[in-house]
Amino acid sequence: MPTTAMTCLLIEGPLDEMAEFYVSLVPDSAVLSVERWPEGSERAGEPLAVDFTVAGAPFQLIAGGPDVALTQVVSIKLEVDTQAEIDRLRDALLADGGEPSQCGWLTDRYGLSWQLIPRGFTELMSTTDAALKQELFAAMLTMSKLEMPVFDAIAAGRS
Repeated sequence: MPTTAMTCLLIEGPLDEMAEFYVSLVPDSAVLSVERWPEGSERAGEPLAVDFTVAGAPFQLIAGGPDVALTQVVSIKLEVDTQAEIDRLRDALLADGGEPSQCGWLTDRYGLSWQLIPRGFTELMSTTDAALKQELFAAMLTMSKLEMPVFDAIAAGRS
């Protein structure tokens, strides 16, 4: 069997609820398994580990205890096709206590960081036009939610 890789997130929280929420957001996502604390343990029956995919990428949430917390050191980046999809995902991830950040980043209600990036922005940033790239980057730095119409206007103004 070939070597496989999975991102594991050590966190205290309602692991099964978190995974169900995340997979509800993006196509090609699913909860694969829920392992529970064994009978006789202090947390018997509670989720110990949950394996799931988001857009086909594998993740695992592991019960970490009250002394662990997620930070922005790790985030899930979602690159999407439309501004409407950015808006939908952002609204869902910020609901019930999420916190917006800068440059398309946010932290959801469970403390997990996300980056929501329009695919068109990534394509525009692949330009060899250094001045355009600098202008796009400068615009991004002023945004919390990335706005593809703004990037398109910048690119159109330079052509």
